[in-house]
Amino acid sequence: MDPLAVDPEADRRPVKECRISEIGRYLIHPGPVEIRKRLVGCEVHRGQRLPVRWLHRVWAGVRRRAPGRTSEVLLSGFKLKVPAMNDPDLETHLRRLADELRGFDPFAQKLARIQTAGLRHLVGICEDVGGGYSYLKLQGTLDEKIRYLSANIGREVRVTLHRAHLSEGLFDLRGFPPAAFNPANAFRLLTYTRGGAPAACVLNAIGNLDFRLADPHVLSYLSLFEHTLAANPDLRRAVDACFLGSARPVRLFFNRQLEVDYSKANLPEIYRSLLRSNDPDGSKNLIQPVLNSMQTAVSLSYLPAADAGAEKLFTQVSILHDLRALDSLRKRLPAVYAELSRRAFSSDAGRFYLLDSITGATHGS
Repeated sequence: MDPLAVDPEADRRPVKECRISEIGRYLIHPGPVEIRKRLVGCEVHRGQRLPVRWLHRVWAGVRRRAPGRTSEVLLSGFKLKVPAMNDPDLETHLRRLADELRGFDPFAQKLARIQTAGLRHLVGICEDVGGGYSYLKLQGTLDEKIRYLSANIGREVRVTLHRAHLSEGLFDLRGFPPAAFNPANAFRLLTYTRGGAPAACVLNAIGNLDFRLADPHVLSYLSLFEHTLAANPDLRRAVDACFLGSARPVRLFFNRQLEVDYSKANLPEIYRSLLRSNDPDGSKNLIQPVLNSMQTAVSLSYLPAADAGAEKLFTQVSILHDLRALDSLRKRLPAVYAELSRRAFSSDAGRFYLLDSITGATHGS
């Protein structure tokens, strides 16, 4: 395909084409996504508003420490959640009762006593899955913000993210509608060059331009995710559960700074199985020092189908090991090195093998 058909600035060089799923398209799409978070409080900023001309002349750090300015955090103690039920009438009745109980929350009483005079602004506080907190920018006047907080405290509210790719290696999956996932749908991903630099775009089902990628580097995560899925059945089962309806995906994280220390622990199962048939003297002492370097973790966090009781956030961690870390074993343990080299896969991010697979759980929000 001629890349100029989709990008007038593309170089006249060969184009590489592959197919990506709806999940892959979601991960690299540059547009905003909408998720839901539970609104649990606000941060109240008091102090006199300063002239705009003065603000422009003062550093941000000095402004934050300006005298006469205070902030206060108000958190709701309302923890009651009404789960989805098969009986819609019962669910509606319980939600109505929960709304009436919100009026007894001390947060509502404190909010009602807030005077807008001398108030600079209000920032919402949301509780994330797993127990963390994040700010929510509120829209409108101060009175409108107070009314919004009063009406929605303890509820899940809509939050717009700039895109699913939040930061280096971190993707938020909550904006993907799992009920709409169709494994048969595929999109065409084209990679080429523009001015000698890497470029990429995605075409829709009829071959028209869907979107261009601002940073083609993100494609290395897609490649690594695809190969890890093929290498780790535990991850495959978790992904199937998330995108076929029996679990809710939360986030996907690619991390090169791990704290998994194998120097004092038992060898991972992959090495124990290899050494059962061929275990030269001192092999463990040769293997352990190389395991802690050049690790990459692919972590999928998700919530299983809602059951009675508190939600638990599960995380499936696939620990990948760069084959280059095993160079010292090439001559000392050639049989072990040869087998791991055979099992390794090549991706845009490098050549890896699955070192370990771990699944853990923590209480969700």
